[in-house]
Amino acid sequence: MSIKLLSRIVKRSVIISTVTSLVTISLISTHVSGQKNERGIKLGSSESVKSLPAKAKRYALIIGVDQYADTQITTLGGASNDAKALANALIRHAGFPGEQVTVLASDQPAERQPTRGNILRRLSNMAAVVPPDGLILVSFAGHGIERGGHAFLLPSDSQVSNDVELLEQTAINVSQIRDRIKKIGVRQVLMILDACRNDPVGRANADNPLTAAYTRGFNFDLRNHEVQAFATLYATEVGHRAYEYKEKKQGYFTWILVEALGGGAANEKGEVTLAGLVKYLQERVPKRVLQDLGPGKDQKPFAIIEGYRADELVISARDAQAVVAQPYSPDLNTQANAPGRDTSLEIKPAEVKSSSLEGTIWTGSSPNAGEYTIKFLKEGQLEYIIDVLQNGVTAPRTIKGKWKQSGSNIQIVVGNAYSVLQGTIDGNLMKGEGNNQEGASWKWTLFKKE
Repeated sequence: MSIKLLSRIVKRSVIISTVTSLVTISLISTHVSGQKNERGIKLGSSESVKSLPAKAKRYALIIGVDQYADTQITTLGGASNDAKALANALIRHAGFPGEQVTVLASDQPAERQPTRGNILRRLSNMAAVVPPDGLILVSFAGHGIERGGHAFLLPSDSQVSNDVELLEQTAINVSQIRDRIKKIGVRQVLMILDACRNDPVGRANADNPLTAAYTRGFNFDLRNHEVQAFATLYATEVGHRAYEYKEKKQGYFTWILVEALGGGAANEKGEVTLAGLVKYLQERVPKRVLQDLGPGKDQKPFAIIEGYRADELVISARDAQAVVAQPYSPDLNTQANAPGRDTSLEIKPAEVKSSSLEGTIWTGSSPNAGEYTIKFLKEGQLEYIIDVLQNGVTAPRTIKGKWKQSGSNIQIVVGNAYSVLQGTIDGNLMKGEGNNQEGASWKWTLFKKE
């Protein structure tokens, strides 16, 4: 549960612009070379990775940049939504522990702003926590640009210029992302690039097509053992642009990616494989873009996959119970009915007799707020406790609230009725839905502390 009591929800204008989403997943495997199949997917041709590492070894850094200090750069309306929807999908459907998913976005507190320094520092920090046989996911949603044959990601404090030396100092060369991943020591990598909508410093409707420089920048050299396996998914083909789903305040690619992870691309076992994910994107994205935007608007994702058994590697699962051991927490910065909140996947627990919550302590975690605790006190009172960074010092902050229980049904009110949550209790698991005064709604999960 992510109860946004500590910061305001930033209202963002909806402007079609360049959004680059880079997602990196890493795990141990054996080296294979690849060949291109009939769907434009380059697939490994020998033994390859067939499963992800244990859930406890999965880490993610997810970045969304909507606001830029440089007034030359077009403001975005959906980058933060893209990042947060993806974070929620990974926690809910792909088994990522909530406390191991970090979000840097424009609507977050200062310590989680998507600046160049914060992004590079968080990447460096990954080397200390991600085991060699673990998995790392890095996602970037924001502007991308190419200058002088070099591809760059634009953090919130970047300065746009034709001077490549200036860009090297203020933006992030994609090779830096690749080099820092290599230094982490995790040998398998999955990248997803959702880029090239319109020119970040040009007219709002000026195309910014995907270039070969971007595709080169995100590739790893298997022959020199930079990694043992990698896959790169692109939102659109080289020479074409991607489009923004204005109604949902997201890119079409990321919107459908989240839909696929949530079960849209699931097979008869309820599993979403890497090959199934790519096929779903290639079928659904062009169709949706054409349906909404009309003839002449072409966008077809493609992928390069080497070192993975794509048809057997399970990325996520339709059944929420498959990852129930991992705490799912909502993101209140995403607007009501935002992506990642798929109510069709809600599992109704069986009716059970529940003892009183009085005197119990429950915990949860969210990509934005981190870990939090709720103490259920006497006479329907509660305490919501979360760590807050103030003046460089992290300290717990307690917010009062109230609770009501009727059998296995529970109502939680936090603050002065700022957030109201309704849910059910099933043993040591509590889950439900909530909303707040800002108009946001979400799903939440709590686990009883023994």
